[in-house]
Amino acid sequence: MAVSTYTELKASIANFLNRSDLTSKLDSFIDITEGELNRRLRTKDMVIRANAVADGQYLSLPSDWLEAINIEITSSDFTPLLQQSIESLDVYRKANDNTSGQPVYFAIVDKTLELAPTPDKDYTLQLTYYGSIPALSSTNTTNFVSTGHPDVYLYGCLKHASIYLMEDERVSMFSQLFEKALEEMRMEQERAEFGKGSLIPRRRTYGKAHKTTYHLKNWGKTWQHLVII
Repeated sequence: MAVSTYTELKASIANFLNRSDLTSKLDSFIDITEGELNRRLRTKDMVIRANAVADGQYLSLPSDWLEAINIEITSSDFTPLLQQSIESLDVYRKANDNTSGQPVYFAIVDKTLELAPTPDKDYTLQLTYYGSIPALSSTNTTNFVSTGHPDVYLYGCLKHASIYLMEDERVSMFSQLFEKALEEMRMEQERAEFGKGSLIPRRRTYGKAHKTTYHLKNWGKTWQHLVII
């Protein structure tokens, strides 16, 4: 039985469970599975690029935002911004009398991007980030997971259905099948990205040479960057 579409997935879940009294719960099992996938997966198919205009200290992030990969100013020779904690931005603003200028740092709070210094004019930003998997519904019947890896959806939904039904043996069985399908999906994504060459798979940074942590330190009245690799 095919399970690549929303309707087919719901039919397969009901068929595997052999229950006719869970029709109203099937969407909940799909929603919970999608929530778990969005927490655990970071694949090339989830990478999104978007442009935004920054004209103030705060900028609303896209509704499908999960995690930042890279943010850069494209209206100024593709200048990358450095991610900091909110506390670091507060310290920076205080040390610089909250002066405005071209943004250098950013921090993320919930679905909001905070910039420092506060932009002194409009700046175009390119946001590269991991976006959430498009949720399945009657109007959005497929996505890259359901068409490429339908077993991930199926076993994930059956796992959560078994948890709901308190069927411990089935929880264990479907959990193992789900983890296996998820790992196979990750491996396929790695092969698609690196092929059969001699490249060594490493954390995807999409344009950043390495992961760098930046800390601000105050020597007298001069703020400098400490780079830890």
